[in-house]
Amino acid sequence: MIRTLIVAALVALPSAALAQPAPSPAPSPTPVPDICSGGLSAVVSRPTQTTSACVVNRNQILLETGYQSQTVDSAGGSFTFSTVPNATIRIGTALRNVEFQVIPPTSIRSAGISAAGDAGAGLKWQIASTPAVAYGVNVIATAPTGSDPARSPNGLGSSNASTYTYNANVQGSLGKVFGYGATFSVGSLASAGTRYTSVIPSLDVTMSLPASWTLAAEAFRVSNGEGPATPSHTWFDVAAEKGVGNVQFDLSYGLSNRVVPVPGAPGVRHSYVGFGLSVLR
Repeated sequence: MIRTLIVAALVALPSAALAQPAPSPAPSPTPVPDICSGGLSAVVSRPTQTTSACVVNRNQILLETGYQSQTVDSAGGSFTFSTVPNATIRIGTALRNVEFQVIPPTSIRSAGISAAGDAGAGLKWQIASTPAVAYGVNVIATAPTGSDPARSPNGLGSSNASTYTYNANVQGSLGKVFGYGATFSVGSLASAGTRYTSVIPSLDVTMSLPASWTLAAEAFRVSNGEGPATPSHTWFDVAAEKGVGNVQFDLSYGLSNRVVPVPGAPGVRHSYVGFGLSVLR
C-alpha cells in the first residue's frame, strides 16, 4: 500500500509542476526623457539674453518674434525707440542635432522716424544632452544691409560692417520646478568704422508653474556696453512665459545700471519692456 502511494505521488509531481503559472517578467524601466524633449519651453530662446542649448528637430520650423520698447535715459536727455519683429527663424536640418537660423531685418522706430537693422544667419549645434543637462554652441553672422545710422534717428540702424557672435550654451534641470541656463557670448562688432569685441556672460533661472506658466529671472554683463572702449553694462531682467500647445507667449522687463560712456559725459541707463510669440511647426 505504501509503495502504491509513493508511485502515485511521483507520477503526480510533473503534472503539478506544469500546472503552476509561469513567473511574470520583470517590468522594463521607464525611460527618463531627454531634457531637450521637454516641449517648446526647452527649445525657445526668447525673450532673454541666455539662449537655449537645444535645437529644433529635423523637419520642424520655430519662429521666435516679438516687440520691444527701449528707453535710453541720461542727464543730457532721453529717447525711446521700438523694434519689431526681432525675429529668428530656426529650421531643423538633416544633420544630427544641427539647426539653421535666419534673422530677418528689424524695423527700428524713434521720434517718428524709421530705420532698418541688419539681416543675418546662423548655425546651432546641440553637442550633448541628458535628462539633467544639455550643451550647445552657435554662431551668428550679420551683413550690413540696414539703414545708415548717420541718416537714422539717434544713430540707430546698420552696423555698417559684418558682425559675428559666438555663443556657448548650457541648460539644466534643478528638479521638477526649477531650471537654469547660461550663455557665454563673444561678439565681433562694429561702430562708426571701428571694430571691437563685446563679451557677454549670462545666467538665467526659471521656475515652472501650473497651467504651463514659467517665470524667469536673468542677469548678464555686456562689456563695451556703449560702443568701443566704453564701460560695461550690467542688466537684470524678468519674464513670464505661457505655453499653449505649439505656441508660447512671453512678457519681459529689463533694466541696466548707469554708466558714464566717456569722462565728463552724462551717465546712461537703459530699460526695456517687450512681449513676444514663438510658434513651432
